[in-house]
Amino acid sequence: MNVLCDLDGVIYRGGTALPGVPDALRRLLDSDFRVFFITNNSTRTPEATAAKVTEVTGVEVSGDQILTSSQAAMTMLGPADGPVFVVGEVGLRDSITAHGLELTDDPTAAHSVVVGLTRSLTYQLLTEAMQAILNGARFIATNDDTSFPTEDGLAPGCGAIVAAIAASSATEPEVAGKPNPAMRELIRSKLDGPTWIIGDRADTDIALAAGEGDWRSILVLTGITGRESAREAGADHVVEDFPAAVDLVLRPSQQS
Repeated sequence: MNVLCDLDGVIYRGGTALPGVPDALRRLLDSDFRVFFITNNSTRTPEATAAKVTEVTGVEVSGDQILTSSQAAMTMLGPADGPVFVVGEVGLRDSITAHGLELTDDPTAAHSVVVGLTRSLTYQLLTEAMQAILNGARFIATNDDTSFPTEDGLAPGCGAIVAAIAASSATEPEVAGKPNPAMRELIRSKLDGPTWIIGDRADTDIALAAGEGDWRSILVLTGITGRESAREAGADHVVEDFPAAVDLVLRPSQQS
């Protein structure tokens, strides 16, 4: 069996591991499950994401265990989609160049616009992305999460940036990340068989699991979805935190 763990709001908030996560993660990795980490955060490469998990938790994980919305977006891009105008950070830019596509800062030259979380967003960048789309460039969003949890509370997510570009260009994006088909296809390319998904968002993690017959979901209450809305989330199980989710996954009666 497999376990897919979300990161922000499940494993850590910002640069801090959530309580009990290191020991629970060690127990999970020492089990017979195949463990992957799946994130809509496009700011880091898989290797850099793995390095953060290792640094924050003290538990060694590898880039091969990381699946990101940037990787999912790459499955949607073909040779005709370059050059690419990027609204995003190094993880997204590196994914695109590794995919063999040229980047451009010229909105008139872009064949596609790919948007990820951008913490150095400027009005000029929004304007150029809008102009590229109005010029006929394809519009792809790594994800449309409107917020994400940090140590200081919620912060605007990629979806907030995507919404601004969509409104100004009067164009809806194609979305790659959880729970959309591109991410499902990326996951299925890496694993098969019964799978647990542990996450904190009803509209991404839980919705992702709901679309697959042999996937089951566990909602943790340490991130976006609070106790008051957990009942409507549609998860197979709702628990307090990641350690409780690991307890549930490792319970012998749940492994059949």
